[in-house]
Amino acid sequence: MIPDYTIRESARAKHVRFRVTVADGLVVVIPKGFDRSLVPKLLEGKRAWLARALQHIQHHRQAMRVADKPPMTIKLPTLDQVWRLDWIQTDKQTITLVETHPFELQICGPINNTQAWQSALRQWLVAQAREALVPWTNALSCELGIPIKRVVVRCQKTRWGSYSSKGTVSLNAQLLFVPRRLTRYVLIHELCHAVHLNHSARFWQLVERWEPEARTLRSELRKAGEHVPGWLRPAGQPSAGADRESV
Repeated sequence: MIPDYTIRESARAKHVRFRVTVADGLVVVIPKGFDRSLVPKLLEGKRAWLARALQHIQHHRQAMRVADKPPMTIKLPTLDQVWRLDWIQTDKQTITLVETHPFELQICGPINNTQAWQSALRQWLVAQAREALVPWTNALSCELGIPIKRVVVRCQKTRWGSYSSKGTVSLNAQLLFVPRRLTRYVLIHELCHAVHLNHSARFWQLVERWEPEARTLRSELRKAGEHVPGWLRPAGQPSAGADRESV
């Protein structure tokens, strides 16, 4: 049975695309003038992908139901770390985070203010990611012999990473929540864009030269958003690697 869906016509679209998001469910993007009666048949051919994508979204919706509950631990597989969190309600106006012991965070302030503590933890996560991912990327840059100009880390909405023609590798702090092998693949992927600023056959050949398991890791990365905790995202915001398919 085909699930309910919304059709959106786009003047910029050249092909039919399917997207599944937490906020909108299944969305079919069609080029302007495309025959809408053909959509059900196209969806029939995407049954396997749809099942996986909708299951992925259901996982995120369940996570969002508990997103306003302060986490007791934060697991960062990329760093092989598990942090324990100690929450203390005070009359302070802002949230403060203090590392009281190795891998232990004390969080003080208006902890009943969900937006405040989520913002504080997000900033803490970005700081942890910068400390780990920037030197790692620079080390891989030297190892692969692919020079870059700089590395930046943010908490992006949908992309695990990107590379600009100005020589900047941008990485998502959410990478800390995925297995280390996947993070390494993302770093190699973005570094290879410094050689080929596209997804041509030569680009993929270069990626597989440095990471022979690239195809398997790429497939795993599509589902890796499941590792990202719900508290990190505002309601309705997809995780990195949100499900999408095109025809």
